[in-house]
Amino acid sequence: MGFFSRLFGIESSKPSPPVAARAAQVRADIQTQGRKVGIRFDPMLIGSLKEDHQTLFRLYGELVQAKDSGNYANVPKLLGEFKFALQTHVMVENVRFYVFLQQQLAGDADTSAFIADMRKQMDGIARAAVKFANTYAVGEPFTPELARGFSADLAAIGDVLTKRVAMEESRLYPLYSDYRPG
Repeated sequence: MGFFSRLFGIESSKPSPPVAARAAQVRADIQTQGRKVGIRFDPMLIGSLKEDHQTLFRLYGELVQAKDSGNYANVPKLLGEFKFALQTHVMVENVRFYVFLQQQLAGDADTSAFIADMRKQMDGIARAAVKFANTYAVGEPFTPELARGFSADLAAIGDVLTKRVAMEESRLYPLYSDYRPG
């Protein structure tokens, strides 16, 4: 079991959340948002987002294992899964989490600014992670030079991912969880 698996108690056989159902809900929320009704509170959202985090850590751990064992043949597939999981997570978070909080906290300028900044930062992190995935998922044989670059970039992604998840789960998600629909 790798570092992240031990740290977060992740089992590699844990299935990903049903993406099609979540995507359908996001589409419904976007249509609802277009009618100015707003995003509804979802008591299951935070649990689902935390499951996404665990999936991302599991995939990251599998990437680390592939690197450590020199099994670079699996890297493109794992990077594709990581990229898809991250993009799905960010899409759901943007539409269902951030928009909801911005609706609810529109009267609190300081908290609204904090939320907008966190959303912008997450978008930047996601862009960097997708660029990382696209760079190394090309399927070309890993030369020693490419492997060194991958190793360094993977460590940087892991550092950012760990810090961001810790911040989201400790500071952002409680803002949503503490909301009580009236």
